Amino acid sequence: MSGERRYAVKRMNRWTLVIGMTVVVLVAGCTKSTTSSRSGTGEVTKAGSWSVFDLRQGDCLNPPKDLGKEIEAITVVPCAQAHTQEVFSTVKSTGDAFPGVAQLTQFADSKCVGELQTKLGVSPSAGYYVSYLLPSFDSWNKDNDRSVTCVLVFPTEKDKKGSAVAEALKLKKS
Repeated sequence: MSGERRYAVKRMNRWTLVIGMTVVVLVAGCTKSTTSSRSGTGEVTKAGSWSVFDLRQGDCLNPPKDLGKEIEAITVVPCAQAHTQEVFSTVKSTGDAFPGVAQLTQFADSKCVGELQTKLGVSPSAGYYVSYLLPSFDSWNKDNDRSVTCVLVFPTEKDKKGSAVAEALKLKKS
């Protein structure tokens, strides 16, 4: 796979979505995980480098501090280890023509917030930060990449341990 992905961070508060900070990560290609591994249930069992195209709900992440440079992979860790982000959903955009970053951002804002509420049962008023990986022009056109990866961001918890997704799903079931 070739192409790049854009990484945008949004802050949600109880009234509206507000841009907290917008950061771009360009992914310079699709690489397979070389050191991370998953258990039979899909949980990451060993920290390592993982392609952004292979991320799944519940994956805990430690992205590089300099999110403005090109990267090929992102650090994925078992959720019991310290991390700053966690994937909570992947949604598909549609259409033949690349809609542009602005429209993809609007799509991601809407769909990721919807997924936060329906999948996890968490309201935006809880103060969660949401980010997402968007398909680039190249990955959209060359690789038919339509996936938006929705990510929880923990900016005030630099050493978050445990899965926020698993906690939310457990609470939603009870």
